[in-house]
Amino acid sequence: MRRALLLLAALGLAACPAPASRSGKAAAGARSAGAGNRLNVLLVTIDTLRADHLGAYGYARATSPKIDALASRGVLFEQAYTYWPKTRGSFVALLTGRLAAQSGYGKSHPRLLDFNATLASVLHDAGYDTTAVVDNPNVAASLGYSKGFVRYRETWEEAALASEVDRSRAITRDAVSYLRAASKDHPFLLWLHYVNPHAPYEPPAPFDAAFLDAEATRGPLLQAVNGFHGGVPKQWAKGERSLGFYVSQYDGEIAAVDAEVGQVLEALEHSAVRDQTLVLLTSDHGESLGEHGYFFDHGENLFDPSLRIPLVMAGPGIERGRRSSELASTLDLVPTVLDAVKVSYPPDLGGTSLLGAARGETLARDRLPGQNDRNLLAAWDRRFKLVATPTESGSSYALYDRELDPGETRDVGPANPEQLREERRELELFRERIDAQLVRTRRLLEGRPEGEEHNAAACEKFKALGYVVPGCS
Repeated sequence: MRRALLLLAALGLAACPAPASRSGKAAAGARSAGAGNRLNVLLVTIDTLRADHLGAYGYARATSPKIDALASRGVLFEQAYTYWPKTRGSFVALLTGRLAAQSGYGKSHPRLLDFNATLASVLHDAGYDTTAVVDNPNVAASLGYSKGFVRYRETWEEAALASEVDRSRAITRDAVSYLRAASKDHPFLLWLHYVNPHAPYEPPAPFDAAFLDAEATRGPLLQAVNGFHGGVPKQWAKGERSLGFYVSQYDGEIAAVDAEVGQVLEALEHSAVRDQTLVLLTSDHGESLGEHGYFFDHGENLFDPSLRIPLVMAGPGIERGRRSSELASTLDLVPTVLDAVKVSYPPDLGGTSLLGAARGETLARDRLPGQNDRNLLAAWDRRFKLVATPTESGSSYALYDRELDPGETRDVGPANPEQLREERRELELFRERIDAQLVRTRRLLEGRPEGEEHNAAACEKFKALGYVVPGCS
């Protein structure tokens, strides 16, 4: 019973006085424009970034000196996970703080629907300038992700930015200019989203050769294959066959984006707003680098390579050099930021503020939920993870002991029937909750279109990233 109550508390509604309305407009009694402590927010998200390939998380290669330095100036969450291991679903959760059953995200509505308040819309209504500079058509304004942003720059739409490297550098230049011009009198939310190290892994020099060491020649030899199983996808094969080579290129892309982030952080350090800006760095999801026979993609399953992400916070009021072992989720970003800037929460949040954990406090939850585009559902604590897979007759269940089997390769449910029963009971509590939420959300979804159209350039970008998208032929 105690574990059941903890799960409900963990996944329960975030409480805060004077919430914002569903539209993002301030509700009666909420703080008006200029509310809060006017702390600036710099949100940096790096697509497809595994936590365990960063130095701050114990990786041996020097992939991330700038991110590591940021972590040393703030708090690093050692057990941070995405709620949804694909870009669209992840950013709906990250920008709204809501579970899919609340936000309406899913196969029929693979977008950020307008009835959701977002971090940007809430801060905009509190008097913040809101700017985003992003790369990845999965977060296009046409899909709803620009809600609340006064300026939303989609770098893939610019013909002059022909390559991923060009777009990364443009994001950095824009951010540096923005921070240099920032004033203490005008609070802001600045969101930067870098698409690398998303496949195909093509780091620029000198990062393409930075990790061509002995490790780069090791691992199994890969065949060029159709799809993402059993070898390297044909469209990304480079003539190299060792797994180690492709991992070295993934690491090279991390090092390249780390250098870009370093320039942004340096600009902040020399800006007028250095001492009044909260910095958060995280990712939308991880990447499978061959685990479970799944190569250079993410989101098909709910194993840790696709779920575990970095989360670093630094700035005013954040203790330097702390490492938190509390479980953290992308669902926590909205309540954490709004708690930090002292602006009222929207209602019905699926996460919780991490500010207490950043001070060393223990959170009142012991597990996290996860879902994906294939209708898999999971919940996990620090040791066990239970994954439910849909079947014609209901669901099949697999239980993993991540303490004894970090690779999540063995289903220990049959050998541990009592533990399996307990974990299933917890997961069913979560399923019951989201089923009840879906009933309410469906009323908001009535009459909404099921798909969306993309322009030709966006469709080509989706194809280059390996996506199959409705509306693109």
